[in-house]
Amino acid sequence: MPTLGIVTTGFTRLARTTARSSGMTALRIIEVPHPIGGIPAGEVRAKAQRAVEEMLRQQHSGEHGDEERAEESRNQADVTVAGSVADVIDIYYRNGWTDGLPIVPPTAAAVREMLTGTDLAPEHVLGTMVPRNARVTVEKLAVNAVMAGCRPSYLPVLIAAVEGLLETDFDLAGVQCSTGPHSPLLLINGPIRDQINVNYSSGALGHGWQANATIGRAIRLILNNIGGARIGESDMTTLGMAENYTYCFGENEDQNPWGPFHVEQGFDRQDSTVSVLGAYAPENVSDHVGVRPEEILAVAADVIAKLTRFHLLMMDHIISRDTLLVLGPEHARSIADAGWSRKDVQQFVFDRASLPYETLKSLGRQIDAAKLIDAPGGRRVPMFAKPECLKVIVAGGPGKHSAYINSGHSKRVITRRIAFPRHWEQLLARYRE
Repeated sequence: MPTLGIVTTGFTRLARTTARSSGMTALRIIEVPHPIGGIPAGEVRAKAQRAVEEMLRQQHSGEHGDEERAEESRNQADVTVAGSVADVIDIYYRNGWTDGLPIVPPTAAAVREMLTGTDLAPEHVLGTMVPRNARVTVEKLAVNAVMAGCRPSYLPVLIAAVEGLLETDFDLAGVQCSTGPHSPLLLINGPIRDQINVNYSSGALGHGWQANATIGRAIRLILNNIGGARIGESDMTTLGMAENYTYCFGENEDQNPWGPFHVEQGFDRQDSTVSVLGAYAPENVSDHVGVRPEEILAVAADVIAKLTRFHLLMMDHIISRDTLLVLGPEHARSIADAGWSRKDVQQFVFDRASLPYETLKSLGRQIDAAKLIDAPGGRRVPMFAKPECLKVIVAGGPGKHSAYINSGHSKRVITRRIAFPRHWEQLLARYRE
């Protein structure tokens, strides 16, 4: 009896890609006309009936036809390109090996130089990366780091970040293949921020810094070229977002009145770390008037408590996910000067960032009563499983702006200690700006 899989027509390519990477080359795909969500129940039943009929037909049919094969060879062999740098960039683009922007050609010499950023052997395997289920070697990271424009001194950050991405709780499969516009966010803490010139002050989430831009970009190229993320084939993001290019910044530790984030996570202040989270784009929290913590954080809670996030509340494996409140230094100082701790911030936002139960009930949403909290004006549905799911960090420069960064699929922020090569000081001296 053949093995069958069911998928809507919008995701057929993803199903075939996943089947191939999982070794299920004989899997037969039953296609259901897309969509099945947000349509009348009668239409859903009709589509389901047709799918059942097709399943029965295929179970009694002959051998399955030729399977679509992945073009894996281009990812396994060295590439020789003759011509100018522009020719190389064009060939890489046409083969789908770039993010759409020009790349630095990863010559053998450039890759060898990049590998001076670690003591690990080039063939050292960090794990496998979905959806292609390809082996992630240090050499492959170095190739993509060169293409992104990284310096060798950035490689230790990339290695630690990828180790975090491969942890189960990150749920890289969900981040890679979801219709949501997720991207791995990287937060850098510790002395390495200044050693490699990571921006954590004004414009920390913006342009203009080589470390921020190229480390984040290298992660994107790694997801594409090693993991096999392809827009419309395995990466099914409906719209995408600018942060899919690069999403990397540092914490403004000296301006954090409660101490650095990585120390809260159990590391020493002198440790250098990188934290990863599958995240959406930042949402601005602008309050130029509030002085008291209640005033500033009420604005943050209003940004967070949106009906668009309701579907996440009903998914038990997601509701306990971590999200980030990135406070600008001025907001953080006003809150701390009033005597509020980080836990006070988390508790206040947890209580205020909620949706009225009656509003959701009127829309026909089914809600587990155990998730409700009592509040003035009636029962409400909180946006977090518990206050500590909202991680509070400090970044940015002068100004009355903060940001909320929502997540999806990733269950928690994962923080990894960065390991340096034995010749770290010499490497810094060579590549220091």
